[in-house]
Amino acid sequence: MRQLFTETELHNLLQQEEGQFLEFKSLWNLTGENRKVIDRRTVRDTIAQYIAAFANADGGTLLLGVDNDGSPTGHGYPEEAITEFLAVPERRLRPAVAIRHQRSTLGGKEIVVIQVNIEPEAVMVDGDGFPYRVGDQIRLEPQEVINQRKQAYRTTGYDRRVQSEATLDDLDLDLARDFLSGSVYRDRSAEATLRELGLILPRGGGMAVTNAALLLFAKRPFARWHPRAGIRVFRVNGIERRHGRHRNVAQLESPIEPPLALAIAEAHRVASSQIKKSEKLHDLFFREMSEYPEFAWQEAIINAVAHRDYNDQGREIEVWFFDDRMEVLSPGDLVPPVTLEILQRRHPSHASRNPLLVRALAQVGIMRDEGEGIPRIFEEMEESLLKQPEITVEASQFSVVLRNEPATPGPSTEWQGVVAGLDLGTIQKRTLLAQPEGFTSTDYLRISGMSREEAAREIQDMVGKGVVLLVTSPADGPMYRPSRELRETRLWLKRRWPILRSFFQGHDRMTNGDYREIAGLTRYVAVRELARLVDMGFLLPSGERRGAHYLSGPRLAQEQSG
Repeated sequence: MRQLFTETELHNLLQQEEGQFLEFKSLWNLTGENRKVIDRRTVRDTIAQYIAAFANADGGTLLLGVDNDGSPTGHGYPEEAITEFLAVPERRLRPAVAIRHQRSTLGGKEIVVIQVNIEPEAVMVDGDGFPYRVGDQIRLEPQEVINQRKQAYRTTGYDRRVQSEATLDDLDLDLARDFLSGSVYRDRSAEATLRELGLILPRGGGMAVTNAALLLFAKRPFARWHPRAGIRVFRVNGIERRHGRHRNVAQLESPIEPPLALAIAEAHRVASSQIKKSEKLHDLFFREMSEYPEFAWQEAIINAVAHRDYNDQGREIEVWFFDDRMEVLSPGDLVPPVTLEILQRRHPSHASRNPLLVRALAQVGIMRDEGEGIPRIFEEMEESLLKQPEITVEASQFSVVLRNEPATPGPSTEWQGVVAGLDLGTIQKRTLLAQPEGFTSTDYLRISGMSREEAAREIQDMVGKGVVLLVTSPADGPMYRPSRELRETRLWLKRRWPILRSFFQGHDRMTNGDYREIAGLTRYVAVRELARLVDMGFLLPSGERRGAHYLSGPRLAQEQSG
């Protein structure tokens, strides 16, 4: 039997994280004082579950005798037990699954490698249902659901079809070698690596080339293989497209053509040039931030490249930049049983239209675990306090819309004035601005990105300074509200702010007498309030004695210019 991995490649494999195509399983029970081997029946059950799950999804590799962190820990079984384990795919699975396996010793510890291919029909663990692999998890699913996916693969599986007119000479093997240098097979020739990933197949004494290999590595010009497999990027001046003499659309550069090994990086470069710094978020976070979280917009593009329907040869992927949003449009409907509802509920769901393409992208770290992309986009937008992404399917086109608008309106001018004068750190102020009515520990963690211990210390500091108070704990944990003094200050500013704004729209300066008159205050109270407004940055004192007056301060000037 041909060796699956060299020793170096096994070390490379152990450096990867578990995911859609990789699982580590320890064979030791560490619950007691002394480690013991896991009983054989439990190991056989585990092997059956994982092999069936890989076979029902896109295939994968199971490493027995490896801890979750990738450390080889071996096993303590006699030879007969290993023979039993390797017989599981034939004895416990219906239909039986053909596997490839390898036994190797690393650091004096034997590990067993089992490689599983995609099966054409749903595989059942005898007496225990139909497991399915989603990311690094296994779930049981109905047989008909798994077969529905497999039927979709057979119907739309463009990437796995062999292109009869193509030969290895049509592939840029230097590009393939460079692109796949981050894979487990980095020390092999480009041709050998393509074969291991299923991108080329042995046939008739030579090698057949799949559409996936051409999409990734075909020599240019590419149009002979697919007329519309590229990416087009547009900029719209405004929030709506206009046509004719009012046309406000510009295509950025020429269409980004395959091979995808070059096009992905080029699409990221062009898109990055269009993503600005967000003034709205700068106000909210006290620092410059991008309009869209980097992971969110990059994942939206990668998701389109990996999952678009390449059978549709009349449309490219399109990326549109508007003043208020970014849209990524890709040809194709969702692959059953994935639905918009499942995606919007952030449930990891795996149904790859292009499994060979996805596996190659995952091998080099461009894609994360299958089923996590869209949920992660939602999380990234939420953590950046931006509106939730909008996902739709219409006219066989899947779209992801990212908006550069905060999920909640930015802090009011009066609240910014209150917070700016507090003796707090940037993150503490940022949290008060983002959550003016109060925040939970979970809110603070989300906004700050700190550890729980660091966040707890900063919150307690705010409590100790009398800035926030711990109020009745709701179901999701303690709630901290701004102190009564801060709330009263905000209400006072809310009454005074319209007066100041209205006055300075028609005047360059304000005297104590002016303020007393428009606010209806005594001289003493007016002096005290004017001093507070100066401290908060709304007013600037100028002149002396009888000539003393007040100018529009930086915070007032900022609001007027906005």
